[in-house]
Amino acid sequence: MIQQKNLPTMSPLTSETNIKTERALTQEQIAQYHEDGFVIVPNFFEPEEIKPLMKACTADPDVADSQTVMDYGKNRTTKVSVWSELGDSYLGVLPRMARIVDAVEILLGEKCYHWHSKLVLKQPNEGYIPWHQEYGTWYEDGCLFPHLISCGIALQKTNRENGCLKVVKKSHLLGRIDNVIIGGTTGGDPTRVKLIVDKLEVVYCEMEPGDAIFLHSNTLHGSETNRSQSNRSMLYTTHNALSNQPDIHEGQEHHRYRPLIKMPDSTIKDGNYTSIFDTQKFLSKETKDDPGSGLMVRFDRIMRKASEDE
Repeated sequence: MIQQKNLPTMSPLTSETNIKTERALTQEQIAQYHEDGFVIVPNFFEPEEIKPLMKACTADPDVADSQTVMDYGKNRTTKVSVWSELGDSYLGVLPRMARIVDAVEILLGEKCYHWHSKLVLKQPNEGYIPWHQEYGTWYEDGCLFPHLISCGIALQKTNRENGCLKVVKKSHLLGRIDNVIIGGTTGGDPTRVKLIVDKLEVVYCEMEPGDAIFLHSNTLHGSETNRSQSNRSMLYTTHNALSNQPDIHEGQEHHRYRPLIKMPDSTIKDGNYTSIFDTQKFLSKETKDDPGSGLMVRFDRIMRKASEDE
Protein backbone atom coordinates (compact mmCIF):
# COMPACT_ATOMS: atom_id res chain seq x y z
CA MET A 1 0.00 0.00 0.00
CA ILE A 2 1.33 3.44 -0.93
CA GLN A 3 1.78 5.77 2.02
CA GLN A 4 1.39 9.51 1.52
CA LYS A 5 3.76 11.96 3.16
CA ASN A 6 4.82 15.56 2.79
CA LEU A 7 7.25 16.48 0.08
CA PRO A 8 10.70 17.72 1.09
CA THR A 9 11.05 21.48 1.00
CA MET A 10 12.69 22.62 -2.24
CA SER A 11 13.54 26.06 -3.51
CA PRO A 12 11.81 26.89 -6.84
CA LEU A 13 15.23 27.80 -8.16
CA THR A 14 16.81 24.48 -7.19
CA SER A 15 18.32 22.62 -10.14
CA GLU A 16 17.53 18.90 -10.02
CA THR A 17 19.70 17.99 -13.00
CA ASN A 18 21.13 15.03 -11.07
CA ILE A 19 17.74 13.26 -11.19
CA LYS A 20 17.56 10.97 -14.22
CA THR A 21 14.92 8.52 -15.32
CA GLU A 22 15.33 4.78 -15.09
CA ARG A 23 12.76 4.36 -17.89
CA ALA A 24 14.40 6.20 -20.78
CA LEU A 25 12.90 5.96 -24.26
CA THR A 26 14.71 3.63 -26.63
CA GLN A 27 16.31 4.85 -29.84
CA GLU A 28 13.60 2.98 -31.76
CA GLN A 29 10.85 4.81 -29.83
CA ILE A 30 12.51 8.17 -30.40
CA ALA A 31 12.81 7.47 -34.13
CA GLN A 32 9.18 6.36 -34.35
CA TYR A 33 7.98 9.55 -32.67
CA HIS A 34 9.81 11.75 -35.17
CA GLU A 35 8.68 9.66 -38.13
CA ASP A 36 5.00 9.19 -37.20
CA GLY A 37 4.27 12.14 -34.89
CA PHE A 38 3.52 9.86 -31.93
CA VAL A 39 4.82 6.79 -30.11
CA ILE A 40 3.08 4.44 -27.66
CA VAL A 41 5.22 3.24 -24.75
CA PRO A 42 3.83 0.10 -23.06
CA ASN A 43 3.96 -0.18 -19.26
CA PHE A 44 5.26 3.37 -18.82
CA PHE A 45 3.52 3.42 -15.45
CA GLU A 46 2.87 0.44 -13.20
CA PRO A 47 -0.63 -0.46 -11.94
CA GLU A 48 0.49 0.41 -8.39
CA GLU A 49 1.28 3.96 -9.53
CA ILE A 50 -2.03 4.76 -11.21
CA LYS A 51 -4.27 2.91 -8.74
CA PRO A 52 -4.44 5.83 -6.21
CA LEU A 53 -5.68 8.23 -8.91
CA MET A 54 -8.26 5.77 -10.24
CA LYS A 55 -9.53 5.12 -6.71
CA ALA A 56 -9.94 8.85 -6.09
CA CYS A 57 -11.70 9.41 -9.44
CA THR A 58 -14.09 6.55 -8.72
CA ALA A 59 -14.94 8.09 -5.35
CA ASP A 60 -15.32 11.58 -6.87
CA PRO A 61 -16.03 11.35 -10.64
CA ASP A 62 -16.56 15.14 -10.74
CA VAL A 63 -12.93 15.58 -9.58
CA ALA A 64 -13.58 18.19 -6.91
CA ASP A 65 -16.09 20.04 -9.14
CA SER A 66 -13.32 21.06 -11.54
CA GLN A 67 -14.70 19.61 -14.75
CA THR A 68 -15.44 21.69 -17.82
CA VAL A 69 -18.05 20.48 -20.28
CA MET A 70 -16.78 20.91 -23.83
CA ASP A 71 -19.80 21.08 -26.16
CA TYR A 72 -19.19 20.02 -29.77
CA GLY A 73 -22.86 20.24 -30.79
CA LYS A 74 -25.35 17.49 -31.68
CA ASN A 75 -25.39 16.30 -28.04
CA ARG A 76 -21.67 15.50 -28.20
CA THR A 77 -19.79 16.54 -25.07
CA THR A 78 -16.57 15.80 -23.20
CA LYS A 79 -15.66 16.58 -19.59
CA VAL A 80 -12.13 17.68 -18.69
CA SER A 81 -10.29 18.97 -15.62
CA VAL A 82 -7.31 21.22 -16.39
CA TRP A 83 -4.44 22.50 -14.25
CA SER A 84 -1.12 24.26 -14.82
CA GLU A 85 0.09 24.85 -11.27
CA LEU A 86 2.28 22.03 -9.96
CA GLY A 87 2.07 21.68 -6.21
CA ASP A 88 2.40 18.71 -3.89
CA SER A 89 -0.73 16.77 -4.89
CA TYR A 90 -0.55 13.58 -6.96
CA LEU A 91 -1.63 15.63 -9.99
CA GLY A 92 1.08 18.16 -9.20
CA VAL A 93 3.99 15.74 -8.88
CA LEU A 94 3.22 13.33 -11.75
CA PRO A 95 4.02 15.84 -14.57
CA ARG A 96 7.37 16.48 -12.86
CA MET A 97 8.45 12.83 -12.74
CA ALA A 98 11.78 12.15 -14.43
CA ARG A 99 10.43 9.56 -16.85
CA ILE A 100 8.04 12.12 -18.38
CA VAL A 101 10.35 15.16 -18.29
CA ASP A 102 13.38 13.27 -19.66
CA ALA A 103 11.31 11.71 -22.45
CA VAL A 104 9.89 15.08 -23.50
CA GLU A 105 13.31 16.74 -23.45
CA ILE A 106 14.97 14.02 -25.53
CA LEU A 107 12.14 14.31 -28.09
CA LEU A 108 12.26 18.13 -28.11
CA GLY A 109 16.05 18.28 -28.03
CA GLU A 110 16.00 20.93 -25.30
CA LYS A 111 14.78 21.77 -21.81
CA CYS A 112 11.06 22.07 -21.16
CA TYR A 113 8.55 23.40 -18.65
CA HIS A 114 5.02 22.37 -17.74
CA TRP A 115 2.34 23.90 -19.96
CA HIS A 116 -0.75 22.27 -18.48
CA SER A 117 -2.26 18.88 -17.70
CA LYS A 118 -5.77 17.48 -17.88
CA LEU A 119 -7.94 14.57 -16.84
CA VAL A 120 -10.42 13.26 -19.40
CA LEU A 121 -12.97 11.00 -17.70
CA LYS A 122 -15.32 9.53 -20.29
CA GLN A 123 -18.55 8.16 -18.93
CA PRO A 124 -20.82 5.99 -21.12
CA ASN A 125 -22.35 7.91 -24.05
CA GLU A 126 -19.94 10.83 -23.56
CA GLY A 127 -16.48 11.83 -24.66
CA TYR A 128 -16.65 12.74 -28.34
CA ILE A 129 -13.74 14.93 -29.46
CA PRO A 130 -13.45 16.04 -33.13
CA TRP A 131 -10.24 15.86 -35.15
CA HIS A 132 -7.90 18.65 -34.11
CA GLN A 133 -4.27 19.61 -33.54
CA GLU A 134 -3.25 20.91 -30.14
CA TYR A 135 -1.05 23.52 -31.80
CA GLY A 136 -4.16 24.92 -33.45
CA THR A 137 -5.07 26.12 -29.95
CA TRP A 138 -1.61 26.88 -28.61
CA TYR A 139 -0.78 28.99 -31.66
CA GLU A 140 -3.64 31.26 -30.56
CA ASP A 141 -2.15 31.21 -27.06
CA GLY A 142 1.02 32.84 -28.38
CA CYS A 143 3.44 29.97 -29.08
CA LEU A 144 5.44 30.67 -32.24
CA PHE A 145 6.51 27.05 -32.80
CA PRO A 146 4.76 23.67 -32.37
CA HIS A 147 7.45 22.65 -29.90
CA LEU A 148 5.07 21.15 -27.34
CA ILE A 149 4.59 17.49 -26.50
CA SER A 150 1.74 15.77 -24.69
CA CYS A 151 2.06 12.52 -22.79
CA GLY A 152 -1.24 10.64 -22.53
CA ILE A 153 -1.43 7.96 -19.83
CA ALA A 154 -4.14 5.30 -19.92
CA LEU A 155 -5.71 4.96 -16.48
CA GLN A 156 -8.04 2.25 -17.74
CA LYS A 157 -8.05 -0.06 -20.74
CA THR A 158 -8.84 1.94 -23.87
CA ASN A 159 -10.28 0.48 -27.08
CA ARG A 160 -12.48 1.45 -29.99
CA GLU A 161 -15.66 0.59 -28.11
CA ASN A 162 -14.97 3.01 -25.25
CA GLY A 163 -13.66 5.81 -27.45
CA CYS A 164 -9.89 5.40 -27.42
CA LEU A 165 -7.61 8.10 -28.78
CA LYS A 166 -7.25 8.02 -32.56
CA VAL A 167 -4.42 9.72 -34.44
CA VAL A 168 -3.46 10.40 -38.05
CA LYS A 169 -0.04 8.98 -38.73
CA LYS A 170 2.52 11.48 -40.06
CA SER A 171 0.03 14.37 -39.83
CA HIS A 172 2.59 16.33 -37.78
CA LEU A 173 4.34 16.97 -41.11
CA LEU A 174 1.35 18.88 -42.53
CA GLY A 175 1.86 22.09 -40.62
CA ARG A 176 -0.85 23.94 -38.73
CA ILE A 177 -4.49 23.41 -39.76
CA ASP A 178 -6.96 26.28 -39.31
CA ASN A 179 -9.40 25.98 -36.40
CA VAL A 180 -13.10 26.59 -36.92
CA ILE A 181 -16.01 26.80 -34.51
CA ILE A 182 -17.57 23.39 -33.80
CA GLY A 183 -20.57 23.57 -31.48
CA GLY A 184 -19.55 25.60 -28.45
CA THR A 185 -15.80 25.32 -28.98
CA THR A 186 -13.25 24.81 -31.79
CA GLY A 187 -11.66 22.04 -33.84
CA GLY A 188 -9.80 21.39 -37.07
CA ASP A 189 -11.41 22.61 -40.30
CA PRO A 190 -13.59 19.59 -41.32
CA THR A 191 -13.08 20.21 -45.05
CA ARG A 192 -9.32 20.06 -44.67
CA VAL A 193 -9.49 17.19 -42.19
CA LYS A 194 -11.50 15.02 -44.61
CA LEU A 195 -8.80 15.39 -47.27
CA ILE A 196 -6.18 14.39 -44.71
CA VAL A 197 -7.90 11.31 -43.25
CA ASP A 198 -8.70 10.09 -46.78
CA LYS A 199 -5.00 10.23 -47.63
CA LEU A 200 -3.16 9.30 -44.44
CA GLU A 201 -3.46 6.32 -42.08
CA VAL A 202 -5.73 6.58 -39.04
CA VAL A 203 -4.46 4.66 -36.00
CA TYR A 204 -6.72 3.69 -33.09
CA CYS A 205 -4.54 3.78 -29.97
CA GLU A 206 -5.80 0.85 -27.93
CA MET A 207 -3.86 0.86 -24.67
CA GLU A 208 -3.60 -1.01 -21.40
CA PRO A 209 -3.60 0.76 -18.01
CA GLY A 210 -0.20 2.36 -17.51
CA ASP A 211 0.64 2.58 -21.22
CA ALA A 212 1.55 6.06 -22.45
CA ILE A 213 1.53 7.89 -25.77
CA PHE A 214 3.78 10.83 -26.64
CA LEU A 215 2.07 13.13 -29.12
CA HIS A 216 3.49 15.93 -31.29
CA SER A 217 1.40 19.11 -31.02
CA ASN A 218 0.70 19.10 -34.78
CA THR A 219 -0.46 15.47 -34.87
CA LEU A 220 -4.12 15.33 -35.83
CA HIS A 221 -6.13 13.39 -33.23
CA GLY A 222 -9.58 12.96 -31.71
CA SER A 223 -11.84 10.27 -30.22
CA GLU A 224 -15.32 8.85 -30.53
CA THR A 225 -18.09 8.65 -27.94
CA ASN A 226 -17.71 5.99 -25.26
CA ARG A 227 -20.14 3.28 -26.42
CA SER A 228 -19.31 0.85 -23.61
CA GLN A 229 -21.05 0.50 -20.26
CA SER A 230 -17.90 1.42 -18.33
CA ASN A 231 -15.85 4.59 -17.83
CA ARG A 232 -12.70 5.33 -19.81
CA SER A 233 -10.09 7.59 -18.26
CA MET A 234 -6.89 9.25 -19.54
CA LEU A 235 -4.48 11.72 -18.00
CA TYR A 236 -2.54 14.09 -20.29
CA THR A 237 0.50 16.16 -19.35
CA THR A 238 1.85 18.76 -21.77
CA HIS A 239 5.27 20.41 -21.73
CA ASN A 240 6.53 23.32 -23.81
CA ALA A 241 10.10 23.88 -25.01
CA LEU A 242 11.92 26.45 -22.91
CA SER A 243 12.71 28.46 -26.07
CA ASN A 244 9.02 28.51 -27.06
CA GLN A 245 7.63 30.64 -24.25
CA PRO A 246 4.54 32.40 -25.65
CA ASP A 247 3.63 36.00 -26.13
CA ILE A 248 1.23 36.08 -23.19
CA HIS A 249 -2.31 37.23 -23.99
CA GLU A 250 -4.62 38.57 -21.30
CA GLY A 251 -5.92 35.65 -19.27
CA GLN A 252 -3.04 33.36 -20.30
CA GLU A 253 -0.73 34.08 -17.38
CA HIS A 254 -0.96 30.45 -16.28
CA HIS A 255 1.04 29.49 -19.39
CA ARG A 256 3.99 31.66 -18.40
CA TYR A 257 7.28 29.85 -17.76
CA ARG A 258 7.79 28.51 -14.25
CA PRO A 259 10.89 26.57 -13.16
CA LEU A 260 10.25 22.83 -13.30
CA ILE A 261 11.46 20.87 -10.27
CA LYS A 262 11.97 17.32 -11.51
CA MET A 263 10.99 14.41 -9.26
CA PRO A 264 12.44 10.87 -9.18
CA ASP A 265 10.71 8.01 -10.95
CA SER A 266 9.89 6.54 -7.53
CA THR A 267 7.91 9.62 -6.42
CA ILE A 268 4.45 8.05 -6.49
CA LYS A 269 5.58 4.68 -5.14
CA ASP A 270 7.31 6.51 -2.30
CA GLY A 271 4.07 8.37 -1.51
CA ASN A 272 5.65 11.81 -1.98
CA TYR A 273 2.36 13.66 -2.39
CA THR A 274 -0.06 15.14 0.15
CA SER A 275 -3.36 14.24 -1.58
CA ILE A 276 -4.61 12.99 -4.93
CA PHE A 277 -6.40 16.17 -5.98
CA ASP A 278 -7.90 17.69 -2.81
CA THR A 279 -5.05 20.23 -2.63
CA GLN A 280 -4.75 20.72 -6.41
CA LYS A 281 -5.57 24.14 -7.85
CA PHE A 282 -7.46 23.71 -11.14
CA LEU A 283 -7.97 26.27 -13.88
CA SER A 284 -11.33 28.00 -14.07
CA LYS A 285 -13.97 26.18 -16.05
CA GLU A 286 -13.47 26.70 -19.78
CA THR A 287 -16.35 28.43 -21.51
CA LYS A 288 -16.22 30.93 -24.32
CA ASP A 289 -17.30 33.62 -21.84
CA ASP A 290 -14.26 32.99 -19.66
CA PRO A 291 -11.14 34.76 -20.96
CA GLY A 292 -9.10 32.93 -18.33
CA SER A 293 -9.33 29.81 -20.49
CA GLY A 294 -8.12 31.54 -23.64
CA LEU A 295 -11.21 30.45 -25.56
CA MET A 296 -12.53 34.00 -25.85
CA VAL A 297 -9.38 34.97 -27.76
CA ARG A 298 -9.77 31.97 -30.09
CA PHE A 299 -13.48 32.60 -30.70
CA ASP A 300 -12.89 36.27 -31.45
CA ARG A 301 -10.09 35.55 -33.92
CA ILE A 302 -12.04 32.83 -35.71
CA MET A 303 -15.17 34.99 -35.91
CA ARG A 304 -13.17 37.94 -37.29
CA LYS A 305 -11.55 35.71 -39.91
CA ALA A 306 -14.95 34.30 -40.92
CA SER A 307 -16.31 37.86 -41.32
CA GLU A 308 -13.32 38.92 -43.43
CA ASP A 309 -13.77 35.88 -45.72
CA GLU A 310 -17.43 36.67 -46.44
